[in-house]
Amino acid sequence: MNTVKEPDNDQPPSRRMKRFWKVAVLANIKDERQPKPEGVPPDAFADFDHIETINHIRSAIETDGHESIFLMADDTLPFTLRENKPDICFNIAEGLGGDAREAQIPALLEMMQIPYTGSRVLTNAISLDKTLTKRIWRDRRLPVAPFQEFYIGDEALRPELKFPLFVKPAREGTGMGVDLNAIVKTEKELRERVCWVINTYQQPALVE
Repeated sequence: MNTVKEPDNDQPPSRRMKRFWKVAVLANIKDERQPKPEGVPPDAFADFDHIETINHIRSAIETDGHESIFLMADDTLPFTLRENKPDICFNIAEGLGGDAREAQIPALLEMMQIPYTGSRVLTNAISLDKTLTKRIWRDRRLPVAPFQEFYIGDEALRPELKFPLFVKPAREGTGMGVDLNAIVKTEKELRERVCWVINTYQQPALVE
């Protein structure tokens, strides 16, 4: 098998095929010039990427000799993938809507039989739900901090949970819903923060 000749250094030789790839970088781009829709959290779309990030990724890919293109990970993606025919996708897309949204693009790529980087569909579908992820870890006897999920806000606090506690949305990423007020030291602060998370993000609050 022909391999790429590497410079003399301490690194092992590459086993990559000599043919260069057409790499599609898939992402959701944040546009801070656009007003946010009404009714969304103050940090909505915080998990989207800046175009500068995409450009740096593409530059790194092209440094190794590959061709790169950027495709927006929205509802046009099935068509742009079919049109551009990438060899592999560098996926950092967040998905659009739902608590398993990070699995949307990997599922599409598997359906279209296009290789991609990152975690598989099931991992992406589960991991955004932090409570479910912690339950899986706990059931596999991995150490996790004591936790409780609040759905309406007035549930009794489990006795193993002691103040100070940390409150955050159960199904968000990128630090969404986390600020200095996420640390609560009293019952009153706990109830106020839990209700704020539930009402603001329209999802349960995870307390640890």
